[in-house]
Amino acid sequence: MKIIIDSNKLQTEQLRDFLAGSIKNYAVLPDFVAMEAYKGEPLKSIFKSMSILSSYPSQVIVLKGSRKIFGLSGRVKGLQRRMIDEKQTAGFNFYVQALKLAQIGDVGLRCQINKLGVDANAHLGSMLDDAEQIREAVKIFGSELTKAESASLRAGEYTSVLIDKVVRAVLDIVNLIFLSSPLVAKVPVYSELSNTFIFRVTLACYLLGLRRFVQGGFDGLSSEKFRNDFVDMALVAYGTYFDGLMSADKNVNYMFGEICSLLVGLFDAEVPALSRIK
Repeated sequence: MKIIIDSNKLQTEQLRDFLAGSIKNYAVLPDFVAMEAYKGEPLKSIFKSMSILSSYPSQVIVLKGSRKIFGLSGRVKGLQRRMIDEKQTAGFNFYVQALKLAQIGDVGLRCQINKLGVDANAHLGSMLDDAEQIREAVKIFGSELTKAESASLRAGEYTSVLIDKVVRAVLDIVNLIFLSSPLVAKVPVYSELSNTFIFRVTLACYLLGLRRFVQGGFDGLSSEKFRNDFVDMALVAYGTYFDGLMSADKNVNYMFGEICSLLVGLFDAEVPALSRIK
């Protein structure tokens, strides 16, 4: 199995047991997980974060950067393979050896780790504006919901009318992204749209934002918290391309199940994990 690993599971026995259980079990790492491991004070965090994975380097799959994945097509054939960074995956053992040298004092490697920490903090900081744009879009849509629709969202129940409204709003946002983003070389045909990362992460972010809105805790969220929601929903989206998602966050796990079901039920999308979470 190939499972997306949340940063909050990197140092757990659950991860160790998963990797030790079979050589066919793989931990899949998106760039956001690496950013979480490097942010703050990386020389204090990265060695602990990578300690379990370092024991199973041949069972780690590294994904391409999110910017590249944003631009990938939704063609079903090779969908999962196109997301994998073959070079970094093959070189993970060398990365592990470099971490060990850095941990015992290699000055050059420790400087590189600090630089990666600076880059991670900068990238996460740059996402604050994106998070605020999503907040404003959700606020506009949420204010137009009826009381019955808001109650349905709070209960996790999706009527046909509510689903239609949400899907239309998500499609409008996704269409704007495809037309304006320099990361997208070609606007996908409708049959491939739901397999694109842009669509899946937008759907996840939008639904989570709406749930927070109708639960009354929307305006009180800091930009940092809303940004963290975006990162969480990116992990949810990544998980839909593989055999699941390992996370300690109950909200992430709940949203993962919801998004998988909606992708398959509404769009007949390619979601390998759905058979495992039914």
